[in-house]
Amino acid sequence: MEQRPAQILIADDEAPIRLTMDALLRRRGFNVMTAESAEEALDLIHQHTFDLLLLDLKMPGLSGLDVAQRAREIQPEASVIILTGHGSLETALQGMHLGIYDYMLKTSSPQEVLARVTMALEEQQEHRRKNQ
Repeated sequence: MEQRPAQILIADDEAPIRLTMDALLRRRGFNVMTAESAEEALDLIHQHTFDLLLLDLKMPGLSGLDVAQRAREIQPEASVIILTGHGSLETALQGMHLGIYDYMLKTSSPQEVLARVTMALEEQQEHRRKNQ
């Protein structure tokens, strides 16, 4: 049975980051949707099913953690990776409580981004297999 490409949502108010991540993941065969605000991300989460959410920690209005918390209620199986330019112990602890898979600096290399996305998706698949 052939697997469908993973569905990934990227939410970041910084266009260069959003576009770079989009291009990187699409080149690897993932289906990608993007949002430039937390509110737009939540609208997409209500309309589509995602395997992975790549969320900017700091966006105008709601934060990436706010989006993650609300997304958990709608799509509890989606893996979440938080992108940040400035993480803190407090946000890391909040994220752990919300079941965030990982935190990544926005300055991470493309190889590191792909590695972490792949690991998150593989762990999610393994979890699904065990719970069938």
